[in-house]
Amino acid sequence: MDNLLRLAWTFLAVLVVFGLVVIERGQGERRKWIGRALPLLIGIWAVLNVLFIVFLCFNHIRFPLHLDLMEGVILQHLRQAMESKPIYPEPSPAYVALAYNPLYYVMSVPFARILGTALPTLRFVAILGMLGSTLMMFVIVREQTRSMGWGLVAAGLFAAAYSAMDAYLDTAHSDSWLILSALLGSYILDRSRSRVWSSVGLLVLVASFWFKQHGAIFVLGGLVFLTLRDGIRSSIFYWGLALMAGPMLYIAGGNAIFGPRFHYFTWEVPRRWSELSLQTVRRLGAFVILNYFILASAAVWYGFRALVRTPQRLNIWQIQLISAALSGLMGTLDIGSSNNVYIPLGTWIILAGTIGLFEFGKLVHVRRYGLHVAALVGAFAALLYNPATVLVPANAKASYRDMVAFLNTLDGPVYAPTLGQLQGDYAFYPAAHWVALEDMIRGPGKDTRNHPNTRWLLNPALHPEGNAYILANLPLNAYGWLAFLEDYYVLDEDLGERFASLQGLPRRFDHGYPRYLYRYVGNGDLSSASP
Repeated sequence: MDNLLRLAWTFLAVLVVFGLVVIERGQGERRKWIGRALPLLIGIWAVLNVLFIVFLCFNHIRFPLHLDLMEGVILQHLRQAMESKPIYPEPSPAYVALAYNPLYYVMSVPFARILGTALPTLRFVAILGMLGSTLMMFVIVREQTRSMGWGLVAAGLFAAAYSAMDAYLDTAHSDSWLILSALLGSYILDRSRSRVWSSVGLLVLVASFWFKQHGAIFVLGGLVFLTLRDGIRSSIFYWGLALMAGPMLYIAGGNAIFGPRFHYFTWEVPRRWSELSLQTVRRLGAFVILNYFILASAAVWYGFRALVRTPQRLNIWQIQLISAALSGLMGTLDIGSSNNVYIPLGTWIILAGTIGLFEFGKLVHVRRYGLHVAALVGAFAALLYNPATVLVPANAKASYRDMVAFLNTLDGPVYAPTLGQLQGDYAFYPAAHWVALEDMIRGPGKDTRNHPNTRWLLNPALHPEGNAYILANLPLNAYGWLAFLEDYYVLDEDLGERFASLQGLPRRFDHGYPRYLYRYVGNGDLSSASP
């Protein structure tokens, strides 16, 4: 119902603006203020969105627990890199790697040596990527439209899409740097007129792959652009460069550089998740319609018009729009993914859609009736959300201290499947996060319940030397692959809303906050199987 209301609000905003412009055309020249005021108001709204994102950075960066479900695990990756240990070792009860490529962890090391190995450092690095991406949106659209106002609109729309992008861009994740490297690499290729700068741009695009696997699609888009622009013979060099810096280095050096299970976690694990079905296609379509319908329509019109007129002169933004669409489709194939898999798609829809609306506004009848302005209002309206939902509570630090004090009163080790590990105030054991545990065993048609791999990695929780506890955000039976823990633990206390202010940012899935304390009672048939 909320989605239908958002759509209704969006199109109502478009109709109201269009109606006002039409009415204004019948007024005297002195009364024609709407056509002059609306662009100014849109510009102000764009600036306010950017300023709000900057405010969020300060609001979020010192949050004591996890803004996102996996921040604690990502901090473990950084610790591995800081200590020159393999980022992808054999899985153990203390640490199971995630299925992301490693550049974000490696790049965060020099920042951590200065700022400390902590969540604020990882968030600071992510914020740099988000602010850089916002700047690139402004610069790219300003150059494509030769208008600072339209560049500001693009930056404002990108900032307004914070919630649509699952509130990921300023949390401890690689998404913002995937976007920045894809935008910057494409920008350098677009402006380059020499082999040196084209190589630089291509290597920046290859970096997007090393941040996250989906970046490979943007590398391919850059190679297609170079081939169309420079010809097949001249582009052979670039294809070879991309192969060496991407697939060849990945295959030949990945395990040696990043750990013995690098290929397992970054290739074997995620390739099992994909499932093409009507449900996955519907999810992608519904997401685009709900958040980007107007901008997506403008982006498609912008790309299709260029394809029909001069297909051999497609610019890199039109080509990379196709890459972004493919990345969105790939993300959708993982039905358990969060909506951060649509961040590249959303970014390019905003970029190409803003340029498309600018070009659309050049048409005589469109400009006469202000259709492009009405469309812009609708585009911003579709991205509206309640800003209070992404602000962290003022009492979060006090609540965190209370949680740590509570944990220290327990007379045995604690396993927190949704938290993984803390920054250092208390040590959970085991510390294998449920996401990493499930990632290794999930996939279409796979039965994850009571899996021997999971049982083996959680053996210390099943075989404690004395008292032991589990602190869970949700009841244990909510995690099908961990439900067997109920054979060994009973609910000792429902803490209610005591730690409610430690809940992370809103996502596609609600993962709750530390609430359910389970106590070990022993039972069940332990499995000695290993992964």
